[in-house]
Amino acid sequence: MYQCQKVFQNEEEAKTAANLTIMEILGNPIYQEDEKFDKLLNSFIEQQLELEEKIQKMIKTQIDALNKTKTFMDHCFNNVEKCEQKIEILNQEFDNDSEFHKELVKYEKIFFYRKNIGLMLDQMKYIFRVQEEIDKMNSTFQSGNCDYENLHYKLIALVDIRDNIIEAVNTSPQSKQDLSVILNEFKCLSEFENKFYDKIYEIFFITIEASIKKPQQLIKALQIIETADKSRELRKKELIYKQRTIETIQKGIDEKFNQKLKDAKDAVQILEQSKFSSADLILAFDHTVKCFPKHYEIFQIIEDQYKVNVEKRILPFLEDEQKVTESFGTLINLLSWVDSYEQLLSRVGEQSESYVALRCKVKSYMPIFQDHVNNLIIDYSEKAIRKDKSEQQTLENITKLIKTKQDLLTYFPEDIFHFINQQLDILGPNLKGEIFIEFIRSVCGTLQEVLKKECRDFINEIPSNEQEGEVSPIYLLVLQTNNYYKCMTYSNETKEYCLKFCNQLISERVQQIFYQDLTGGFNEIINQLLEKSCKLVFNEINDQIIPFLFQPKWQNENLIDQALFTIKDYLKDIQLLMLNQIHFNKLVKLIFKQLITTYEEQLLFTVQFIAGIPKGFFPKLLTNLSFVNEQDKDKKKKEKDKKAAIQMILSNKELVVPQMQRDRDVIMNSIEQDYITQVGKTSAQQFDKILTTLIKSINNPKSEMDGLLQLYPQSFESYALYILEVVLWMREDCDSKYKQQKMEILNNLINKK
Repeated sequence: MYQCQKVFQNEEEAKTAANLTIMEILGNPIYQEDEKFDKLLNSFIEQQLELEEKIQKMIKTQIDALNKTKTFMDHCFNNVEKCEQKIEILNQEFDNDSEFHKELVKYEKIFFYRKNIGLMLDQMKYIFRVQEEIDKMNSTFQSGNCDYENLHYKLIALVDIRDNIIEAVNTSPQSKQDLSVILNEFKCLSEFENKFYDKIYEIFFITIEASIKKPQQLIKALQIIETADKSRELRKKELIYKQRTIETIQKGIDEKFNQKLKDAKDAVQILEQSKFSSADLILAFDHTVKCFPKHYEIFQIIEDQYKVNVEKRILPFLEDEQKVTESFGTLINLLSWVDSYEQLLSRVGEQSESYVALRCKVKSYMPIFQDHVNNLIIDYSEKAIRKDKSEQQTLENITKLIKTKQDLLTYFPEDIFHFINQQLDILGPNLKGEIFIEFIRSVCGTLQEVLKKECRDFINEIPSNEQEGEVSPIYLLVLQTNNYYKCMTYSNETKEYCLKFCNQLISERVQQIFYQDLTGGFNEIINQLLEKSCKLVFNEINDQIIPFLFQPKWQNENLIDQALFTIKDYLKDIQLLMLNQIHFNKLVKLIFKQLITTYEEQLLFTVQFIAGIPKGFFPKLLTNLSFVNEQDKDKKKKEKDKKAAIQMILSNKELVVPQMQRDRDVIMNSIEQDYITQVGKTSAQQFDKILTTLIKSINNPKSEMDGLLQLYPQSFESYALYILEVVLWMREDCDSKYKQQKMEILNNLINKK
């Protein structure tokens, strides 16, 4: 059976649903039987009646509810009307009393604040008893045995309250009168606060000493300062206590300098009495740094303040150029002080230059100082040399040295380098880095110039020949050669001494300066002295032997033997007196080279004399050569006869070649037997090649000439073209065309070289 579960909204809807149900039932075959249908129909009718009754009850209930709702809504509408009327009246009244309401809001707030502040004041008086608490703190503080940290926490609490009240006064002036009551309670707090922090800051006035003797107290003081700043940071106030700590440390350092240097009147005394700063910085690094938090960077603060105190006392002295130039020692002491100070910093981990201003100012005076040192070296060296000449380079003294077989030396090398070493003793430890390098470069350069000038003057003044009652010029030359050899030895010792003051970075540069400026300079001077010695040896040879080469006397006498005998005689004495074998070897080589060069030159000179050639090529390089001046009245006839005799010799290969070969053999035998060690095999071979090439060029067949020309540039050097011109003149088998051709070949070879 179908159950009516749906709630219908009205009667029509219910009837329609009932009809549909009936039609459904009637269409069902189950209900087509009469008996069943009647039962079902009766049952349906009953249900229909029940349904209609329920529907009527429901409709009545809904109608009652609607009536009640309508009554309530009517009542609400009436209330809304009344509210609107009241709101309108209130708005009118509010508009009329708006100014009063604004004032009322302010008064209510003020009353509220006043009530709360009053309660707070009563509570603070009751709880904190500010005056009584401050008295207790003051009593504890003055006892000297208080717990400063605990006392500080109490102080911070009271300071916070006071500062908050002051802030309230500043932000609410209306409450000033009421707040003045509590502020009176804090009158003595500021006084106690100042006394407390003054006591704490006393230890920072002697920070370095405190870090050694009272490290725990110093650390506690720093903790109190850190706490005080954190308290201010929480209240978003400026952090003042750390800054005051730094300022107190700086003032303590300033006061220490004032006490230590109160009697210092000049830069020397300032530097001397400032030595304590180095020891202080070591103590600061070893002890003070450990007590302070890292963010203080306490070592840098202390080091900077020490620097400030030194600079403000020294810089004024450096501003006065006259004072500086009157006392260069102070300048060097200052550099030494700065360098030692910076070395100290490097030991404790600081690598930068601290005294930049001082160092730059000192560097600005270094050229003046260097001129001063250079003038000292020049004056001392010149005095030593003058004294040496007057007292040591005398005939009596040199004769004594030779007879007693002592070294042929005088004292000026030792004196000069002793003086330079004294300057190094003073300045070496005080000059560092680039300043030291420039000092050494200037000293070496100045000494080199002084000694070069002395050598030039000596060479210009030395007589060409030995004079009676005077020292032999050759002895003086050997003496000076030995002296400059000793200068070289002493300079090497001074170099090694200098290197003791150098670090690895600059030692190589210092060695290079000594090598270039001194060793190189002394070698140059010694070479000049050896060349002058060579010329002196040849003075006698040039006067008595060389002018007669390629003349009848050359044919009749062994002139080269005589020249070698003279050379050997000189060298024998020189070898005994010259200290350095290398220098003696150089002199021997120079002498034999000069002998062969002179031999070439004399051939050129002789041919030019009799034949006027080489035309246009006459060398300007010839040295110390001349013919014997004729004293006879019949000079022209003598000269004509001489030319004829010489021409006969030079135009006859059967006469000239054997004699030239003999000269070559004599020279080379002398070298090989007596001086091969000094000349050296390479040089001996070169000398042999020069003479052999010359002889072969005159004597060998024309077919070999081109091969010989290849040897000319190296053998005869600047004389090559002149030698070839002479050789071609001496050969009867060479016409002008052949001569021109060979000259062009040689010229091309020289240009290629």
